[in-house]
Amino acid sequence: MHNPQVTYRSVFGIEQNPPQWKAAFERANVGLQNELVEALEPAWQKASELPMPHVKLEKWRWLDFSEIGLADAQVWTEPEFKLEVDFISNGKEEGEQEFLLPQGLVITTFREALQRYPELVARLLQRLNQPSTDKFQALAEALAREGLFVFVPRGVKLEKLAVANLQGEIKPGMNVLRSLIWLEPGAELKLVLNVQSKSKSMTMNLFHLAKTDLVLEEDALLHFTDISIFEQEVTNLCYNQARLGRGAKLDWIYDACATAKVKQSLEVNLEGEGAEAEVKGVYFPADGQKVNVDTVQNHLAPHTKSNLLFRGAAIGDGQAIWRGMIYVDPAAQKSDGYQSNQNLLLGEQSEIKSIPGLEICADDVSCSHGATVGSIDATELFYLQTRGIPIAEAERLIVEGFFAEIIEQIPDQKTKNKLGERLIKKFEAS
Repeated sequence: MHNPQVTYRSVFGIEQNPPQWKAAFERANVGLQNELVEALEPAWQKASELPMPHVKLEKWRWLDFSEIGLADAQVWTEPEFKLEVDFISNGKEEGEQEFLLPQGLVITTFREALQRYPELVARLLQRLNQPSTDKFQALAEALAREGLFVFVPRGVKLEKLAVANLQGEIKPGMNVLRSLIWLEPGAELKLVLNVQSKSKSMTMNLFHLAKTDLVLEEDALLHFTDISIFEQEVTNLCYNQARLGRGAKLDWIYDACATAKVKQSLEVNLEGEGAEAEVKGVYFPADGQKVNVDTVQNHLAPHTKSNLLFRGAAIGDGQAIWRGMIYVDPAAQKSDGYQSNQNLLLGEQSEIKSIPGLEICADDVSCSHGATVGSIDATELFYLQTRGIPIAEAERLIVEGFFAEIIEQIPDQKTKNKLGERLIKKFEAS
């Protein structure tokens, strides 16, 4: 008996590459040096060959992006973004013009780096090896000409905290950004990235596509806080990937609060022996918002360690899906991996799915996970009410405390306040 072939709907409502994508790639290459074009070409080839994501794929089944209208959307490879960098030490703030950067250290926009440091950017892109096997991740790698570029040379240790404020406008269509942060052996950096965007249009086809690469070579140390604030109407698709060499250490704080519809991916690859990663994040969908967060901890070498904590809450009819995976390669003996996902449901229509996972291919490891989804603890609420605190304020205090463990670790006070206020406004508005 013949079984008819099952067809699956594309998540983005299109099956083929729109012609404007290739035109955007060719247009974005105008004026670039040949070595840059050659470094970017593999990503474009991969993006053009890979199939569109379909709902049959587990990581794509939760969100429908077809309403964006990508088939006809204009592509903005250089959205209008500006960068301001402040350097903070002992609470004192200095502007970029007032602080002399150590020799060889670069903190600038991705667009400016392509023009001023083409050989350096090309070399780093080529060392990233193969482009992604995810179509839209490869598309971001190929098309983006704006974003953040940071390079810390061998042995340079920036004692001050660098706060990079990247602000711009999201236009109707597909807006593509890329951040590349590279630390050579023995380099150290504390960096806060604040991305903030507004739009003059209130249409539904405001699409933000982004890729962030963190590369830490041998014994490098990076404390990285990544906060993005977009308007409700923007649809957000972001890929974040870290690669750690031997003895490298990463401390990563991530905000996945985002917009009406968002899919965020965080992947940490522990490629060198003794590499360690601490990853912490928050998400808080409110009325009309859907958040999908995928986290992956890949242990690819012996004696590696990863610890992940994501805390989320949902209020009103907000929805969140967190999928986490710890993978341990057969060569990664003596590895230690843990992931924790803790969630609060704050509304009768709120929904949160927590899906942890382990794939262990080595026999001498310590790996585990924990996941919880629940409401505000009635005992805590009762205790605060007995102290004369009204129920609404008591609930707010509990929510603040729930997120505080992560927010308090942000090294920049302004950023810490901004994120805390943003979360509480979501609570109060609903």
